[in-house]
Amino acid sequence: MHPERVGPYLIDRKLGAGGLGNVYHGTHETSAQEAAIKVLPAAMAREEGFVQRFSREIDALRQLSNKHIVQLFQDGMTADGTPYYAMEYVDGITLTTAITDRRRLPWKEVIELTHQIAAALKAAHDAGIIHRDLKPSNLMLTSDGVIKLTDFGVASLFASSRLTRTGGVVGTAEYMSPEQARGQRASRRSDLYSLGAVMYAMLTGRPPFTGPTANDILQKHQFSQFDRPSRFAPDIPRLLEELVCQLLEKDPAKRLPDALVVMKRLEQIRTRLEYVEQNLESETIERPGPGTTLQFQSEDVEIDQSPGPATMVRNMIREEATASLQKTPIARFFDNVFVLLTLLALLIVFGIWMNQRSARDPMDQLVEAKTILDRTASPSWIRARDDLLQPLLDNNELPDSQSEIQDLIQRVNEYEFCRTLRLEPARKGDSTDEVERLIRKAVAKYGEGDVAAAREQLESVQQLLKVSRPQSFFLQYIDETLERWAVPEAESSRAQLLNATIVKVTERKASGAKQEELLSILESAEQLYEDDRTVAAELQELRSLILGSTPTPEPSTQNK
Repeated sequence: MHPERVGPYLIDRKLGAGGLGNVYHGTHETSAQEAAIKVLPAAMAREEGFVQRFSREIDALRQLSNKHIVQLFQDGMTADGTPYYAMEYVDGITLTTAITDRRRLPWKEVIELTHQIAAALKAAHDAGIIHRDLKPSNLMLTSDGVIKLTDFGVASLFASSRLTRTGGVVGTAEYMSPEQARGQRASRRSDLYSLGAVMYAMLTGRPPFTGPTANDILQKHQFSQFDRPSRFAPDIPRLLEELVCQLLEKDPAKRLPDALVVMKRLEQIRTRLEYVEQNLESETIERPGPGTTLQFQSEDVEIDQSPGPATMVRNMIREEATASLQKTPIARFFDNVFVLLTLLALLIVFGIWMNQRSARDPMDQLVEAKTILDRTASPSWIRARDDLLQPLLDNNELPDSQSEIQDLIQRVNEYEFCRTLRLEPARKGDSTDEVERLIRKAVAKYGEGDVAAAREQLESVQQLLKVSRPQSFFLQYIDETLERWAVPEAESSRAQLLNATIVKVTERKASGAKQEELLSILESAEQLYEDDRTVAAELQELRSLILGSTPTPEPSTQNK
């Protein structure tokens, strides 16, 4: 059941539903303009978080004007006080539907569609907006091949910190960048990673990583290596495949810097491939016979009585091409339609026989995988997961063993994660071993959230290296790492947690909460952060609020 009217729009049908409301098709009562009207459900309209996110989507669309981004017409409130907005109605299908129906798209079409998506991202990034949820279902494809980017519900603004939740995972697992999977702030290059994942899906018919759960997929985005697109689509040009792989780099610094560069790269690829095709089509070679000469349609060849260097090279190439056209007896034997048809039939029969021979029993696959996993952990575990277990899970070939297969895959995922930690023992027995150990220790502390201690550790190593090994590359790495840690997100999230606790304790104290309850909160906070200097001020404020005064510090041993 759909409403008959939303604002000035008369509703005739429901187009779909998403995580942030229902979308209806409507017509403006005076201008007869078609529009897609998105309405926030009444239940969500009572939650401040959903209203803010809905308003954020409206704000984003209001700032954007590009033919590859849906246009905002107007926004307002319905008669019952529910927010809505009307946007351009796109008569087409989602890119998800196109990929599903056609399995995979031709690479020439992928270049064109990607160029349009990159243009939409450039317009958004130029306006200071990161989409953060680029995926095929948010891309509408019209019948004449035009892409429209939609759904800015989780978009963030560069200049607005309140719109980005530090430490939160926002987006869709299959197309999410590794930094988003870790809960870090998204950037322009995060959208470019998602663009690479969308390109991968268009070229191969599947996203770069799949798995039984979202957590499995997020782990793979961070630590696993995807199969190159040419494994599923061998006809992909190498230049296009390299672009996809570069966009899917786990380190944002290794990706292309912005959407404009992506557009330029696509134009270069398209131009080079068109040039190659045109030359292959325009250059024709006539088979030489008695009294005939080799002719190139793309260039008039004349024999100079006094050939210069260029003419000599040209003549050499022509002679080589002429010689290559002189067929051997074997070549003349195969230049026969009946022979070629017979060979084709034999190849087909051989292929069918090999396919039947290679078909494996699913239970044998499971037994083989379990045998491999019973051995000492090694990279063979990863191959067993990808080649044996994952196909069984994806194809649901052993329904009664699905739980066991998932447990085995999880075990391999855990091994793969631990393998990335690289906790190797010392090997060289010199000072380099010790420097590596200290740097690993600092990085481990940072990963555990102890940002201040991690920074101090690296700064101490830095001071020693400046004296003992001033030319060491370690110094460059430490400088870059300290710069990245200059405004640590973990520190900010801890301060946010304590500040939120202070607000709630203030409310509870005002409402007459028992002192025992407040002391229990203080005890928990001290247990977690008592030794953490980055939030010492927040912790002290919480103590003062609960205890009523700032505790007097104990005298030091020197004063006793």
